[in-house]
Amino acid sequence: MGELSGLVSRRAGRVLLWGATPPFSLEGLAETLRRQGEPILAAADRSLAFAFPEWTGPRRVIPRRILTERGRWVREPWALPWLLRFGYEEPRAEWEGETPEGRPVSGWVRDLDLEAVELYLLGPEPLRCTDGVLLRLGPAVRVRAPAEATAWAAAWAWATLADKARGVFEALVRQAEQQGRPWMAVYQEQEGRFDPESRLRIWEAWLLPRAVRPLYLEAPDLEALAAAGKDLPTAVLDAGPGKG
Repeated sequence: MGELSGLVSRRAGRVLLWGATPPFSLEGLAETLRRQGEPILAAADRSLAFAFPEWTGPRRVIPRRILTERGRWVREPWALPWLLRFGYEEPRAEWEGETPEGRPVSGWVRDLDLEAVELYLLGPEPLRCTDGVLLRLGPAVRVRAPAEATAWAAAWAWATLADKARGVFEALVRQAEQQGRPWMAVYQEQEGRFDPESRLRIWEAWLLPRAVRPLYLEAPDLEALAAAGKDLPTAVLDAGPGKG
């Protein structure tokens, strides 16, 4: 786990994870941000990883494999989905992993705060991501916080899926809305409809708004986005509540 689809930049002491929905692409977004002077962090030799605080100490840990209470090993990339689905049911399961700085650690699942996850860009000096910014089509350039984090998570998941999986996922989210249920509850009932790569992307997206401040960036096209100039990063950092 940890190969999140997105690009990372740093501005005013904050580390931003950017995503893009069609018709936009991450490549086009990255070029626009560079033209505005936004420093894009090199990611060729770095990866993103979710880390959990421990109840018993100050460490942040990245579980890489799980030994379940039934004696079965669950290894990456499936350790994180297992924690989210079964962590509370099997508190005596054991995990092995590392800190964001790369130090090997191990412990019990019961000692992890599974609700207070953080996202790190790993490297010699790991950086915690503070904001998740999802670019989508809109009538004007504006930045706002979503009314519901779960809807933002669904939009991020959809943006990272292949075309075939997108259609299935869209229908699933609509079904959840019609039934008045969380889309993740419906997804878990239908997870077998998705290929392994899509399953990982969906679990990552579900967890993401717990780890970063979720935001939408709307624009009619990249030209309008570029015209926003250097005010755009500031608008992202200052974004308030919205209705999206």
